[in-house]
Amino acid sequence: MKRILSVSLSVVMSFATIGLAAAQGTQPSPPAAATGEASAEVKAGTGVEAKESVGTASEFTAGTKVWVWSRVIGLSAGTKVTHVWKLNGSKNWQANLKIGGSKWTTSSRRQVKAGAWTVEVQSADGTVLGTVDFTVK
Repeated sequence: MKRILSVSLSVVMSFATIGLAAAQGTQPSPPAAATGEASAEVKAGTGVEAKESVGTASEFTAGTKVWVWSRVIGLSAGTKVTHVWKLNGSKNWQANLKIGGSKWTTSSRRQVKAGAWTVEVQSADGTVLGTVDFTVK
């Protein structure tokens, strides 16, 4: 009886070890910055204070100076991103901005006229990292 119990315990321990190894292979994906994938949080507002967007909204009055703020994660210092401003689907303007670290905030601003605006944050290779849409009336 002792021998059967000992063998059974050994088999259970082996399966537990196999199960643990399998479970470790199915861990949740790490954050983008840890995997080298870049992304950007993007907001439109009436200014930037203390590295944060202020007056954040989805609608502005024509003639307002709109600031597009982005927090870029996962790019190396010295790389660049571009804020591509589009009015009614067509490129209107762009700002080339230098990134100083793997988690970096930056912004660009324009005096805007009426229409549907989209601003894309693009990496140097043109990959869209994030966007914001807003309307100007």
